[in-house]
Amino acid sequence: MKFSLEATDLNQIYSYDDNQIIISPEKKHYSLQLGTSLIVTPDQVINDAKIGDITDLSDENISFLQNLKPEIIILTAGSTAHRPIFNTAIKLAEKSIGVESMTLGAASRTYNLLVLEGRRVLLVISLI
Repeated sequence: MKFSLEATDLNQIYSYDDNQIIISPEKKHYSLQLGTSLIVTPDQVINDAKIGDITDLSDENISFLQNLKPEIIILTAGSTAHRPIFNTAIKLAEKSIGVESMTLGAASRTYNLLVLEGRRVLLVISLI
C-alpha cells in the first residue's frame, strides 16, 4: 500500500507489502526487504536488530529498545493479525514506555501520524 506523505526530513513509511517496506526521508526512497526484524525511528533505520518474539521480548531486547529512548513502541509481526503482547507490555510499562501491537498496515499508518506529531516513536517489525 502506498501513502501520501507530508514533506519532512524524518523517516516515514512510504509504502509496504508482505515482502518489503519503503522508507522515505524527504524526497529520497529506499526499500528494505522484510526478513527477520527491522526497527524504524524518526531518524534511523536498524535492519540488523536481533529482536525476538514480540509477545515476550527478552530483557536484552527491552534494554536495546530502551536505549533508543522511545516514548512509544509499535510492535508488528507483519500483515498477519496482531499477537497478544501481555508480557512485553508489562516489561515496557515498568520502564514507562507505551506499547501497541498492530498489523503492519495499521502500524505503518500510526507510526507516520506519531512522527508528524513530533513523538519519539519506534516501529519494530519482527517476523520471528
